[in-house]
Order: sequence, then structure tokens, then C-alpha cells
Amino acid sequence: MRSVIIVIFIGIYIIITLPILIICFAVGLFSKTKQYEISKTLVTGLTKGIMFLTGSKITITGLQNIPDETVLFVGNHRSIFDIVLLINTINRPFGFIGKKEVTKVPYLNLLMIVIGSLPIDRENPRKALKTILEGIELLKSGHPLVIFPEGTRNKISEEPLPFKQGSLKLAQKANVPVIPFSIQGTDDIFENNDHLSIKKSNVKLNFGEPIILSELSEENRKKSASYIREITIGLLNS
Repeated sequence: MRSVIIVIFIGIYIIITLPILIICFAVGLFSKTKQYEISKTLVTGLTKGIMFLTGSKITITGLQNIPDETVLFVGNHRSIFDIVLLINTINRPFGFIGKKEVTKVPYLNLLMIVIGSLPIDRENPRKALKTILEGIELLKSGHPLVIFPEGTRNKISEEPLPFKQGSLKLAQKANVPVIPFSIQGTDDIFENNDHLSIKKSNVKLNFGEPIILSELSEENRKKSASYIREITIGLLNS
């Protein structure tokens, strides 16, 4: 029943907000900052409604660790609801670096564009590198980004898969802090259920303290992906 209600809500929301989405594209021709501000309001309304309708209990800790400057959010990946949760929680415009498959979903692909997200083709190193370079420029321009450096979610256990080292180049080259985060319980909303039904879950989102890669020891800088992964595991267990 929850699934049906959420689908109906999304359908109505799309119909109502499609003109605003078009306006976002027009505004972006003159000011990307304004585009991101308007689109953040647009997607937050959508995600707040979706999370409310799942009936889930959401516990968020560590919000005080997010500074007022541009950052790269780096954390584990459990579900498509990770995106919904983060948009619903982070109180500023930001974009995602995510799978290229998102570009094939109508309306969602447009939303990802107007909020300043970038699709990455991990199977094509040249295209993936181009996306990383574009992400670096976005960060330098003052637009925060979120990346899930596992590349895909761990379907066997809650422990994150190895983090890809290339993901941390974004923060290193743009010289912005990394905010590690951990997510638990979002996969129990959808992916772990039979017949792809939606159920309420106990969801936890935990943000760690800012990490400036240039201030790490030489050894930790070389293995910064593993270093951040260990911090993420610590956040999961805290």
C-alpha cells in the first residue's frame, strides 16, 4: 500500500512541479547559483514527502560537523533512498556524482541536472576521468558534491565495499574538506523487501568531522580512500 501511495504522490508532484523544473533550466542560463537554490527547494519538497510516506524513523547525528564552506560528502551506499535521505537532510544546494543509469529515468534525469549532479560511466575510464574533472571544477566554483566511492552497494553485508581511490581526487584537486558519512537502514525501506514493496525502517545517518586531505600523513594521503572508508565504518558502529 505504501508503494502505491508513494507512486501516486510522485506522479502528482511531477505534474505540479514540471513548470518549475523548466524555469530552473531557464534561470540556469543566467545564474547557476540561483538555479541550484530553486532546484534544491524543488527536490527537498519531493524527498520530504517520500520519506514521510515510508513511515520510517530517521535518526541524524553529526550535522554540526558540516562547515559553511564547500565540501565533498563521502560515504557508504545502501539504497536508492540514500539520495532521498541526503537531499532531505543537507540544508544547502549540492549535487551528486552517480551512475550514468540515472540519466535514463525521465524527470529524475532532469532533476539531477538542475541540482548540479554529474553522471559517471565507471566502465569507460576516459569518460569517468572527464566527469571527475568536471566535478573538481564544480567544487572549485563553490558547489558541494556527494559521491559514493564504493561504486555500487554491498548486497551481502552492511560493511562498505572498498572505496575507489579516484573518488578522493575530487577533494584533493579542488582543495576542499571531506565530510564522511554513514547510512544504515535505507535498504530495508525498499531493496531488502520481497516484491519490491516499501516498508518503514529505522534509518540512521551520521556525519563525521571534516577531513582535509593535505593535512593527513603521507601514508594516509596515498591511501586516502581506505582511510575514509575506515572512518565510515567507525561512524556505522558509533
